[in-house]
Amino acid sequence: MARAFKDPSEVIDAIEEHLPALYFVFGRAKAEELAVELGKKWDFLYREEKEQVYKIIEDAEAQNPDMFLHRERIVLKRLLLKGIGYHHAGLSPALKRLVERLYESRLIWVLFCTETFAAGVNFPAASAVFESCRKWDGREFRQLLNREFFQMAGRAGRRGFDEKGYVFIQISDKYPEETGFFKESEVEMVHGRLTISPNTVLSLLRWKSDEEIEHFLKNNFSVFQKRRQLEEINQQIIEIKKTIKDLEQNFCNEQHSVSCPLIRKKLKKELRRLKSRRYRQQPGSQTRIRELEKLLASLKKKKCKEVKCFDAARNIRDLNNKLDFLLYKKKQREYEVEQYTTEFFRMRDLLESLGYVKGRTFYPRGKFALYLHIQEIFVTELVFSGLIEDIPSDVAAGILAGVDYTPGRREYVQPPPYDVDFVNELRARLMQMGVPEEFLVWSPVPGYIAYAWYNGKDFEHLMQNSNLQEGDIVSIIRREIDLLRQMEKASVENPLLLEKLRGIRRALDRDQVKVMF
Repeated sequence: MARAFKDPSEVIDAIEEHLPALYFVFGRAKAEELAVELGKKWDFLYREEKEQVYKIIEDAEAQNPDMFLHRERIVLKRLLLKGIGYHHAGLSPALKRLVERLYESRLIWVLFCTETFAAGVNFPAASAVFESCRKWDGREFRQLLNREFFQMAGRAGRRGFDEKGYVFIQISDKYPEETGFFKESEVEMVHGRLTISPNTVLSLLRWKSDEEIEHFLKNNFSVFQKRRQLEEINQQIIEIKKTIKDLEQNFCNEQHSVSCPLIRKKLKKELRRLKSRRYRQQPGSQTRIRELEKLLASLKKKKCKEVKCFDAARNIRDLNNKLDFLLYKKKQREYEVEQYTTEFFRMRDLLESLGYVKGRTFYPRGKFALYLHIQEIFVTELVFSGLIEDIPSDVAAGILAGVDYTPGRREYVQPPPYDVDFVNELRARLMQMGVPEEFLVWSPVPGYIAYAWYNGKDFEHLMQNSNLQEGDIVSIIRREIDLLRQMEKASVENPLLLEKLRGIRRALDRDQVKVMF
């Protein structure tokens, strides 16, 4: 766009001929806010289309009566009847399905969405609009990467409808330099990253031979990339060393003698430094000054016909700096090539010290953890400490909800009505035994959500006792249901524990959060 717009209705005025549009916004609240703003001035649907939308909404409500229970979602319902919508992770699954269905039916003309809408969901548009090209990545605000931009911009252009797609970027008054201009030729490389988790090590020990484990650790995609980078670094080192050798041909046999202009230049520089106010009163300075003056006066200056050596010396100095950096990078890449093997044996040793395995022999803890894919050590120790079996099922539901959970900065959930000290004591004990904190991630924050839901509280109660959105609540409980399924598979040799876990899962897997297959 040639100028900046503050109101989304101005943007739509400018691109009216290129609708429908996906309007990408980096923030849930902002997506809702802009949709409401647009709804004040625009209505894209004819009466017949509104009737279609109303019928689709009616059908969805029949299956999910509470989907528009909250005031802000009633606003969404009104927007949908105008051909305007929003889509983000905070919506309930039912609402997201409704919005997606209306968009597929070409009954939404402007959809305000976060970048997750462009990941794995193939819903093209005539245009893609970027409210901003800056995003919060969890640590800082930064400009979009090329690959992030093209993932979203690539939605513009519908096969069979549009000869070409259009992409519009709102230029920020505050950060005009961070608007981009993005180039497909500069799309960032995808980097492989293998995580050597406890489950990874246990699975390899259980199912793979030593030769297969070595091949897996030394020939995965991440190692392949690191080896290729190492080859490129080695080639650069060879080229720089050759260039330095060629430049050294510019030096004569007196290169290292005091009569050489290069050496005399260094000595004169040292003499000026020592004569400066800062250094001349320091012990030994006057003695060194007299030595330098005597040395420079006693030797005749060599008369060079050419001064190529000056340029060569400067270039060699710069190349040596680059060489030092490349040698550092080489050492780093060599370490990274071997890091997965190092991490594997480190994790194996930890698991042996905790009593999970001994060589290829699996103990009960190891057999249990083999079926887990999230916080394996912490969950296993929760079970084998007897905590899960001893505490009431509703408390167990609350405790397990916090596994691998990191709450947001402004996130609030009513504190649970049970003691969590025993969980923190277990984590502290495991850390003292050498278990890294990254394998003991747990938070009490979401506990009340699962505790109350297990005890039959409705979704409205969960919303009233937290500041979470519907999608966040559903995500918490569904993640726990998935964890419980893993734990059930691991508990086949313990019928009492298996029955307890199965009972918790069945109590959680209901109504709005029910997992559909």
